[in-house]
Amino acid sequence: MKTEVLFYPDFQVLIGPYILQRGITFMCYSDPKKPYDWCKISFTEEFQGSIQVNDKADVEIYAGYSGNMVPIFKGIVEKAYNMAGAKDEILAKDYSIKLAETKVSNTFLDVTPQELVEFGLLKAGIHDYELAEEIYPIKPVVSIIQKSVVDFLKEINSLWKVDIKSYFRLGKFYWGIEPDQEDVYIFEYGSNIISLTRSSGYWVMLTICVPFIGHSQIIEIDHPYISGEFQIKRSCHFINEDGWLRTKLWF
Repeated sequence: MKTEVLFYPDFQVLIGPYILQRGITFMCYSDPKKPYDWCKISFTEEFQGSIQVNDKADVEIYAGYSGNMVPIFKGIVEKAYNMAGAKDEILAKDYSIKLAETKVSNTFLDVTPQELVEFGLLKAGIHDYELAEEIYPIKPVVSIIQKSVVDFLKEINSLWKVDIKSYFRLGKFYWGIEPDQEDVYIFEYGSNIISLTRSSGYWVMLTICVPFIGHSQIIEIDHPYISGEFQIKRSCHFINEDGWLRTKLWF
C-alpha cells in the first residue's frame, strides 16, 4: 500500500492569457448526470477590475503537492469578463458546451454508432476521446437534420435502442466506457476525513485536497459510520473561506 502525505496543496489557474497562483478563489463541480461540469472563479481585491477575458477562452485549473500538479478542471469561459462587469466572477463550463453549440446535418451510409459519435466530436472540435469497442449492427442509412451534437448523441442511442452514457472528464470525452483507475485511495476517520454526513440519499465527505479523485472512481472508506469501497457520484474541489483547498465527495 502506498502512502502519500497531503498537507499544503498548491494550485494554478490558467484563464486565457493569465496564469494565476494567488488572488483568486474557485469552486469546480463535476457530476456526470448534469449537462456539464462547471467552475466558478472569483477574484480578490488584488485582481478585481484588472482582468479581462474573452468568452470561449480556455480555462485549466491544476492542484497538487510538492510540484506534482494534476488537472481538476478543463473547459472554456461561458461569457466575456472585464472590469465593466457587475461581478468579479467568471463561470466556466466543460467542453460539453461545444457539443451543445455545434449542429450536425448530414446523411450517413453504412455506419456504426462509433463512426457517428466520432463525426459529431470532430465537428465540435473535440479530438481527445475514447469510445466503447462493442460491436453494433451497421445502419444502411442515417439522416440527421440540424441537430446539436448533444441531441445527435441521444438520437444515436435511440436508433440503436441502447442507453450509452457519455461525459467529459478533464477535457477528454468518454462514450460507453470508464477510464482506467490504477489506485484505490483510502480515507480514514481521524486521518484525512474532515467530516462525513448523510444528505439527500448520499454520503457526503469533506476531506483535504485530493486533486486526483473524481466522479465514477472507487474509493475506500474506514469510518465508524461506514466502511468498504464506494463509487463517487459527484465531486467538488474548492477554496474555503479560510483559503484552504478542499475536496468534497458524494457517494
